[in-house]
Amino acid sequence: MNIETLLLKSINKFKQTIRVIAPLIIIYNILSYLFTPPILRTYQLDQNIETILLGINSQDIIFSFILIILFSLYTIIINQFIFINIKQLTFNISHTLNALILLFMIYAILIISFFLMILIIPIPDLVLILFIMMYVALFFTIYVKLDYNKSYIESLFIGYMLFTKNFTSILKLLLIHAFALIPISFVITIIGLITTQITGPISLLVVNVLFYIASYFLSMIWIYFYLSLDKNFIPNQK
Repeated sequence: MNIETLLLKSINKFKQTIRVIAPLIIIYNILSYLFTPPILRTYQLDQNIETILLGINSQDIIFSFILIILFSLYTIIINQFIFINIKQLTFNISHTLNALILLFMIYAILIISFFLMILIIPIPDLVLILFIMMYVALFFTIYVKLDYNKSYIESLFIGYMLFTKNFTSILKLLLIHAFALIPISFVITIIGLITTQITGPISLLVVNVLFYIASYFLSMIWIYFYLSLDKNFIPNQK
């Protein structure tokens, strides 16, 4: 894995595509803001969780489900957009829907696995680390689905194979990703504090848009990394 090459390719592609994808990022964040339950908008870390849960009503639950669907659809479209631009593919809505279904399958696997790990492993930090690694491994199946449109089982299997074959490189990139989030979060927080003085509550929307733009760039790095991996074991490659 050559991080300099990944960064150079990602920066160039980011410059080429950001104007096209920026409106979608803004629209998504506006919709997310509108559908965020009021109780979550005013959430503070020092609030009692039980009090918050008691204050949740049916509208909050409906809005939460809408948020999950919006986020999932946004995630798939963003990643599909990157693949389309890098590999010069044609947009196919059936591929979008198939990848979306796979993403919900991944949610189910992660939720079940998380509860099983809590019951089996008595060390919370270890559970968190294993959960993150499992999330990364499973997310590779989304790339496979968007890239090759394999069946759900094949995508899961190929994603797992890619993860195990490239575990060391993935771990390095994951650490780089984590360290990159520190200065990114710091800069965005500073911008948020400044915009709060100018725009008030809307500053939260500005901060979210900036964060998702940064996430778009990081997603591009991960996809370029995925594309650089040896995938000769995949049958009937394009």
